[in-house]
Amino acid sequence: MRTVGLAVWMLTVLSAAAEPLRFLSFNIWGDYFNNPVNEREAGVEAVIVKYKPDIISLQEVTPNWWKSPMFTHLATDFGIVRGDEADALRRAGAKGPRTPRQINHEPLLYRKERLALLDSGMDFFHLSLGPEKCVTWTVLEDKRDKRRFIAFATHFWWQANGPESDVLREYNALQILWRIAELRHTWGDLPVIGGGDLNSRPGSPAHEAFRRAGYLNAAEAADVRSSIASHHGNPVRGADGAYHGAVRAKENVPQSSIDHLFFTQGIHALKHHIGIDQTELDVSDHSPIVVDFERLAE
Repeated sequence: MRTVGLAVWMLTVLSAAAEPLRFLSFNIWGDYFNNPVNEREAGVEAVIVKYKPDIISLQEVTPNWWKSPMFTHLATDFGIVRGDEADALRRAGAKGPRTPRQINHEPLLYRKERLALLDSGMDFFHLSLGPEKCVTWTVLEDKRDKRRFIAFATHFWWQANGPESDVLREYNALQILWRIAELRHTWGDLPVIGGGDLNSRPGSPAHEAFRRAGYLNAAEAADVRSSIASHHGNPVRGADGAYHGAVRAKENVPQSSIDHLFFTQGIHALKHHIGIDQTELDVSDHSPIVVDFERLAE
């Protein structure tokens, strides 16, 4: 009887340790275009809750989004990492504090039941050009197997004006790679998972910076991959007064995606999914990106 009980216990432990880690990235469409938060917050929260992620990278979390009850609700299950903004501003050379309207955030959320936070912070990319573009980073430990990894959430430079903006986005990628190198110097050669709205397509200089550093793109490397684009354009207010979105008729292919999750060796991407349920199309101009990862045996 004791032998059977021990076997069941071991099977339970191994099953828990092997459970995939789900990463969700979602640009929630700020509130810059007379698109009020209160008209979309319930839908955005419903999308997040539906996927049951372990880690979340959000983009365009403006001051009005931080006032939303959505974050109060999410805080029940998730730790919410914003980093030390005052310190990040100082390191970026800011002359005094910025006003809330000048900065939005790319917070990283982690499921507290499964993950423990060991270290975190944030870095601004280029305050003078776009103070809202930054990276939030964490060192996390999986409570189920005590293995650690680095995760990051980010939003890159946005303009699509050719080589000049490509250089800025490549610089954003290099800044993240520098930060990860610093973290590995402190915490050891940990695996990495991260991403967000990179405003750049596969093959661009920013993507190539990650590739040269040994990173893989889940949209290209996962066992199961989505066959559509991650960005579908702004939802439009209809005659019923509500926002309605739709997938694009043209360029709705993976090569047009601008939202991406990267990962390093030692991790395996099982499934890459881009959500296009009607609620997902209605609440934002970006679809949520959901990837299930597993850690390879060490």
